Amino acid sequence: MATIFFNDRLEKIRVQFLFDHPFLSVLALSIPHKYQSNPHMLFETDGVSIRVDESKTLGYDDGRLKYLYAHVLLHILLKHPFRMKGRDKPIWNRSCDIVIGLLLSDFQRVGSADDEAIVIESFRDKSVEEVYNALYRESDEGEGQPSDENPTQQKMDIIEHEGDTKVAEEELDALIIQAMGAARKQGNIPASLLEMFDEITKPSIDLHTLLHAYMSESFFDKESDFSRPNRRFIHQGLYLPGYRYDRNRLSFFIFLDRSMSITHAVFSRFLGIIDTIVRMSHDFEVSLLPFDERVADEEVVRYDAQGILPSIRFAKGNGGTQFTPVLNYLNLHAGEKNLAIILSDGYFTIDKAPAMQTLFLLSEKKNLKRFERYGDVIYFDL
Repeated sequence: MATIFFNDRLEKIRVQFLFDHPFLSVLALSIPHKYQSNPHMLFETDGVSIRVDESKTLGYDDGRLKYLYAHVLLHILLKHPFRMKGRDKPIWNRSCDIVIGLLLSDFQRVGSADDEAIVIESFRDKSVEEVYNALYRESDEGEGQPSDENPTQQKMDIIEHEGDTKVAEEELDALIIQAMGAARKQGNIPASLLEMFDEITKPSIDLHTLLHAYMSESFFDKESDFSRPNRRFIHQGLYLPGYRYDRNRLSFFIFLDRSMSITHAVFSRFLGIIDTIVRMSHDFEVSLLPFDERVADEEVVRYDAQGILPSIRFAKGNGGTQFTPVLNYLNLHAGEKNLAIILSDGYFTIDKAPAMQTLFLLSEKKNLKRFERYGDVIYFDL
């Protein structure tokens, strides 16, 4: 009986969405609902289903229920479970809640928010990744912290998607396009949501492809060369051409800004991409250094073509970042290396280009233009 009554309440909300917010109605009717016991919230989602815990409905009137339902549907619409990508779960949940709280403040007829709703105006018009980066920097140890705006901390209603992510995302993309198409026809979609929708549906080029193109253009001859075959498929009896390297040795620095919002898992994934690319060269050396207010050269880790990719863990910094020590370090070693890669969010002052070729890999889009005059710049979101 309880399930029937609860389904009637949800059905009433879906009908209201059909007239007021058709994109939410399309999602609500298309996304599977699983009735179960949730560890945290009435509604939780992994991006492809909504997990509903009826036992947590006590005290929720129809207005509050409608708001929570819209909230979880927006998590799906904005692909928040897919965009987590190994980030700190509490901070990611809070970041997504901040973005959705601001979006829902632009809506009409979307139910009633309560004291748990997070509306922080300083984050308006920012992506969830930008909000996450800001919250991560404020956290002492990269862990979610309560704040004055949200004393009860995060709602933890996002579950990172597991399994075949590519197939699940493709299916969700088709549904999202259908939902937003319905909204465009009705013409009452908030501009803030429309901008975010356009962002997540633009085709993106993965970091591996971008770095592969950059390294090939910068360091490898464009002509293939069988004198040094690609070893990757030799065990299968396939001898494919490798790249001819126009210098004696590919040797470069990777500087990690440890005040930024990058976890060890994300850093390891980035190093895996780098390793795959540099092994196209017959000879290379990579030097990894963390920095914040100084370059921690006592923590440098090096490996070369004869070694394997090491497991690396750098301690989190103290929150401040200065680039002058990195600049001095690069100028001192300019004759020894071919390239410097700076992995950062870009929240530091820079007024001079390094003496060697430098690639800034930045996690904050708004900082890209500021760095263009000082080196090559690529946006990354791992």
